Amino acid sequence: MNQAIGVDIGGGSIRVSLFNQKGEELKSNHKKTPDHLDNDSFLSVLIDAIQPLAKECMGIGVGSPGPLNNETGVLLKSANMIGLNNLPIKSSLEKKFSLPVFYENDANCAALGEAIFGNYKDCESQLILTLGTGIGGGFVSNGKLYSGYLGNGIEIGHTTSVIGGAICGCGVRGCVESYFSTIGFLNRYLEKTNSKLSNAEVFFQLVKNGDSAAKEILEFGTTALAHAVRGAVHLLNPEAVVFVGGITKSYDLFGSALETEIRSSIFPVLNERLKLGPGGNVSGTLGAASLVFAKEKI
Repeated sequence: MNQAIGVDIGGGSIRVSLFNQKGEELKSNHKKTPDHLDNDSFLSVLIDAIQPLAKECMGIGVGSPGPLNNETGVLLKSANMIGLNNLPIKSSLEKKFSLPVFYENDANCAALGEAIFGNYKDCESQLILTLGTGIGGGFVSNGKLYSGYLGNGIEIGHTTSVIGGAICGCGVRGCVESYFSTIGFLNRYLEKTNSKLSNAEVFFQLVKNGDSAAKEILEFGTTALAHAVRGAVHLLNPEAVVFVGGITKSYDLFGSALETEIRSSIFPVLNERLKLGPGGNVSGTLGAASLVFAKEKI
């Protein structure tokens, strides 16, 4: 049975899909997470979401925000899912479904999915950035995922962008995530205007409408992100840098400036082969299912 389940755990929902090895989605399921999170209630919803598809697969791949321990399969904590602590995802699902379970940071899942199925799948190596509620990162070389220590590698969103800058959900000041992400945009807009926005779509609509505060925040955030990418390119030398996630729906509002800033600041020898651009909209669930199909890490 060459089918795998992919589970994408987000701040407000759990998405589950069944895929074949071509990356074709066969079935899917979706559950909202409880408003007040604790380990038991969350595991109950997670199991209910997977249950209808579990009899038709050879394994389960799970992606979630970190920090986590991918060896023990435990979600240690999450800045965006307050209330979950030392959540035993891998052991709980293996006990319930008697299937192998592979668990990684959601950005690592996105990276692997993009590397296998996305727009830049023919490149030797890919650095993938997930632009959404926060910023995640993943690196794949020759089809193998660089996972880092216990699955916490390539946390590019928590590299410092502004010394002594805005407080991040991780508790440290100045992370690039505080300037370019849904949380970052909304918090910076609240600081600047004392107006609370509901989501990223509202923020980007303000940019389209010429709102000066929103435009300034996006411009600064784009520069901050570009230089975080610059540092990663100099460290990893990827053939492609790929941007995925919900914020890429507004790529036309910042993509050109982002790519120009990156290319103008990296070493020319790296620029000659570097490819930049949005990904193939590989779903988070397909990224998670890719863990089952690949089974290899650097």
